[in-house]
Amino acid sequence: MRRQDDRFALAERLWEEREFEKAMEVYQNILQDESVPRMARAIVCEYVGRLFIGLGKLKEAERFLRRAVDMEPDEVEHYVQLANCLCLAEKNAEAWDMICELYEHHPEHPAAMHYMGKMLDERGEHERGLALMKEAIKLDPHNERFLADLAFAYMVRSNAGAAVVCGEEAMALNPKDEVVQFIYEVALEFERQDVEKKTAVRHGAGHATSILKSKSRKASQS
Repeated sequence: MRRQDDRFALAERLWEEREFEKAMEVYQNILQDESVPRMARAIVCEYVGRLFIGLGKLKEAERFLRRAVDMEPDEVEHYVQLANCLCLAEKNAEAWDMICELYEHHPEHPAAMHYMGKMLDERGEHERGLALMKEAIKLDPHNERFLADLAFAYMVRSNAGAAVVCGEEAMALNPKDEVVQFIYEVALEFERQDVEKKTAVRHGAGHATSILKSKSRKASQS
């Protein structure tokens, strides 16, 4: 669809050049063009919403993502992106209700499954949350964001090794993704600190043992 319309390439180029207003004029032109299929226009709404999230403009992002949901109410990805935006805007209760309803209607969809698991994990239901996140990756093993989220979940559990493995897998799939890069770098730093902590504990234990032995010898000699 995007290959057949030069406006998409023009809008993307303008956005990359930080000509945001000009890019939005092109996107709005596409959205108002009823010759463009409704599904395609919904995808444009979602795409623009994600671009605004990247700029930290959450109100604008939410507006476009809600339009995407309204245009294509059966598309799981639109709901997922809107829920993500709502969480970033600290509208967690609405996001939770949305993901619960989404999972209820699409329990076998990997995105619905993953985000249900992610939100359960964040709400303290760690075992069920992690199980759903792992199951989603089995269904969609090439989703770098799923792997990055799982890496973060492992870090919360102080499992540095598993976090790094997930981060490495995510990087192998999409090394240019800034979120993936960030999670991987954090996982590596977490692992480094974990190794230092365990090394310090071992050295401390060894030092304590040597002190006890020394005192024991002195006591036996007195």
